[in-house]
Amino acid sequence: MRYRALVADDEPMIRRGIISFLNSYDDFEVVAEAEDGEIALEKAKTTAIDVFFVDINMPFLNGLDFIKELKKLYPEALVVIITGYDLFSYARKAVGLGVFDYVLKPLQEDVFDELLSRIRAALRERSDEELEKEYLEWAKEKMKGSRGILVSDFIKRILDDRLSLDEIRQEESYLGVAVPEKYSLILVQTFVKASGAATDWNEDLIFFVSENIALEMFASLATETKCRDESGSLVLITAVQDPILLDEKVREYTEYISKIMPVKCVVETASGEGISTIPEAYRNAFSVSTESIGMSEMMTQIIDIIEKNYGREDFSLQEAADTVGLSVPYMSRMFRKEAGCTFVDYLTNLRMRKATILLHDDSVKIYEVAEKVGYSSQQYFSLVFKKKLGVSPIDYRQSIKS
Repeated sequence: MRYRALVADDEPMIRRGIISFLNSYDDFEVVAEAEDGEIALEKAKTTAIDVFFVDINMPFLNGLDFIKELKKLYPEALVVIITGYDLFSYARKAVGLGVFDYVLKPLQEDVFDELLSRIRAALRERSDEELEKEYLEWAKEKMKGSRGILVSDFIKRILDDRLSLDEIRQEESYLGVAVPEKYSLILVQTFVKASGAATDWNEDLIFFVSENIALEMFASLATETKCRDESGSLVLITAVQDPILLDEKVREYTEYISKIMPVKCVVETASGEGISTIPEAYRNAFSVSTESIGMSEMMTQIIDIIEKNYGREDFSLQEAADTVGLSVPYMSRMFRKEAGCTFVDYLTNLRMRKATILLHDDSVKIYEVAEKVGYSSQQYFSLVFKKKLGVSPIDYRQSIKS
């Protein structure tokens, strides 16, 4: 990187001497020179300059006045004053104007070399700061375009109980949103009534329409804190609402959705206080909603297959889909829709539930428990168990004895 310099001095010999010094360094380039302050100021307005070497005693516009005007244009300008011994005390006044340093006439090569080392370090640091500032501004602009996605992901992590209260506060500040302490949660689930209609109304289109209508009909509830959960359902979190008013809005919404799309729409609501209670409120609403809809015959068959095969390490989504005659993508979407989680999450949770039962029997070794629930590696089983339950299998076994 080459740093661009301006040299302003009314003495041609001094000016040429400074330019000669600067030209001997590969990373400095003199891009402008001036014999008085006015010319220097004009060139500063039209030329990109990193560092200014300025004589303090120039005609028309002296060094101090030049610096004052320059700082109005470029507050961060890096300026070095050139002065003689007789004007040394005068030069010190320039320090109050924010100059970087001053150099005495006649110039000494070793002194000038040390000065350039410090200038180089200052410019490099400033360059890093400017780069960081530019990147930050770029990131902020990018975030504006994807803010909705970031907010949605934030709400999903709250619903999944994956954030501490401190982490939630940090995210709120970063995203500029506020999750209400006293809240009402609205869960919207839609199901295509007839398989033939599914070709025209896919899940993404149904969600898009459902969300936009919800934002219109629930506009007065300030529904910025929303997401699409793992099941593909719409979840809105608003400030706590009057139950009668909320029920009326829900009724209007479900009736309208059913008229414009070939879907069955089920909406469940829950209210509470404290962000930490949101995950449980969400799970309860989802459970009630799922029960009211009922599990499809195909889903019942898939759950039965999982129950019979969870102990096999090689059991997979592909095998389950093949068994019931569905494609993997279709079965994945259906599973999320009806179970509220992915196939893998459901299988893992089932294995962990079965493991906790086995751990009550001291005669069954930990590695045997792992094998019985589909893990050939005891170490990997222990990692998954601790991630899901917060304690290792050994600690869990000890806790149920006490």
